Amino acid sequence: MASETNDLKQQAADFYAENKVPERLEEILNSMFFENPKDVYGRLAEYFSGFAVSPVFAHSNGSEVLDSAGNPAVLCQVYGTVKNHDKLLSEVSMSLDKEMTNILGQMEGSGDSIPTISEVATANVSKLTEDLTSKLSGIPLINQLLIDRTISDWVNDVERSLSKETETKSNEGSPNRTPTPSSGKKKKASAKTKTGKPSDKPVPPKEPLENRMMGCTSASVSSLAVAKAAANCQDKPLFEHLHHSLTMSDSSEKGVYDITMPTPAMIVYTGGKTAPGKLNLIKNLFIIGKPNWSSQESCEKLNKVHKSLGKILSAKASSGVPTGTSGGFQPTYDKMEQPLDVVLEAINASGLTPTQDVFIGLTISAHEIFDYDKGKYEIATGTLKSADEICDVYRDALSRYPAVIMIIDPLRKEDREQWPKLCEAVSEKCFVLGSDHVMGPLHSLTANMLDARNSSGVVISNGGRVTCSDLARITGDLQARHRVAVLRSPPGDAAEESYTDLGVGLGADVVVFGAPCRGENTARINRLVEIERLIKNNDKFRLQQRSKFTFPVIKPPPAAPGSDDEPDVIQSSPDFKAKKK
Repeated sequence: MASETNDLKQQAADFYAENKVPERLEEILNSMFFENPKDVYGRLAEYFSGFAVSPVFAHSNGSEVLDSAGNPAVLCQVYGTVKNHDKLLSEVSMSLDKEMTNILGQMEGSGDSIPTISEVATANVSKLTEDLTSKLSGIPLINQLLIDRTISDWVNDVERSLSKETETKSNEGSPNRTPTPSSGKKKKASAKTKTGKPSDKPVPPKEPLENRMMGCTSASVSSLAVAKAAANCQDKPLFEHLHHSLTMSDSSEKGVYDITMPTPAMIVYTGGKTAPGKLNLIKNLFIIGKPNWSSQESCEKLNKVHKSLGKILSAKASSGVPTGTSGGFQPTYDKMEQPLDVVLEAINASGLTPTQDVFIGLTISAHEIFDYDKGKYEIATGTLKSADEICDVYRDALSRYPAVIMIIDPLRKEDREQWPKLCEAVSEKCFVLGSDHVMGPLHSLTANMLDARNSSGVVISNGGRVTCSDLARITGDLQARHRVAVLRSPPGDAAEESYTDLGVGLGADVVVFGAPCRGENTARINRLVEIERLIKNNDKFRLQQRSKFTFPVIKPPPAAPGSDDEPDVIQSSPDFKAKKK
């Protein structure tokens, strides 16, 4: 019996010695004697927590919630193993709109039944709870790059299998389905307007979308949730963790991080095909503050413009003015000039000056207003324009409205001939930006592809299968080429403040919020002001001022027609950060 006791004592002594418990205990006890802390055990816990194993991914849970429009969205909860116990570390919710848009575009005309948004939500919940738990279990939470690479590899494997299945079905054919070539002939035969006039040029056909895994939003929401969990474990704000772990920004002094706050923008008008009135061309109109304003000053003045716009519209309307899901006003307009004129009126009524204090951005989403039967863009009900003609519309509008300095998705991805011509014509006056609808899937967007498709920058967002690492990589590539990175939250939106931290942490140039009249929007706006205040009051951060908007005379050179290969020379484009005297 005594021998067994002695063996246990020796094993215990070896165990504690191997983990250096006695010497560390002696060190803290000696130190505390002179420190004389009020909370002795709190000081012990603080000391020993520095030697604790880094928290690892334990499991994730998915559940269905509602987005800001009342549609199904997905919530991801990340649990980590912290000090030998599994603990809930973060929750992030995300809209399914981006995934649904891809599914609808991918299955259009296929004859297959399109899954409902509830079915897509169920698929995401299953993948968060089962697949991702098995893939990520045991990975340190602070290793965001490894987490995101594991997520991307998993989705790639699934989507490759889907592509093979689709290819096999296509080769085998179906006796009950009309062959694909016949559907193509129908489109070609019907490419006439109501008046019987054919389109000016052959219309480039819509490029097929990649096979996307149903439930792919689980990749994006889990990536952001893991980043948030890692930040919470380190007792850091999310933007700091993202800046430290994902960006390549160097600090001029060790331990001091240079942070440049993104310029805030707010949507004040919502249009598009679903809005009242004939005007289809402008999907969203957003106002942008002067970049060298503080976040607080900029948000206050943009909010003032939004309130002035509401008063003007209310005075002109016999009944209340409706709003879209982003909170932007939705008056009935028939012409492009109407929303531009009334927003300029609101800016002036706020005591601010367009082109000096407040600027205007337009989201076109050209792919949504293109009529493939007619082969033209329906910019307003009954008004059709070819790709060349719509470029003339933009040139004319920009010459008459110099306050418009940003235009997003003005053409389809397939209009490769007109895109460089538009950039060359207006890039001295306006940033021409493309989202994933133009640039291609963000997760596979490479530096070579950025160089091949000339533009002023890219609009990035969460959703689908895009991870935080994907967004960081794209932002870094854009900054290396002096181009603009604009972050916007996923369409459809969900109440999630983390998007603001994402914009600051990645170093985005502009962050587009919805109108300051909805809870999810005001929470993010308030978070931006809070982050700026935190940076100013913390010695480990150094706030960098952004230069004024200037437009150097640099025109993007044309890319090789129909090519997305790397050009011989890195292209130039308007530089958001450039200083021009």
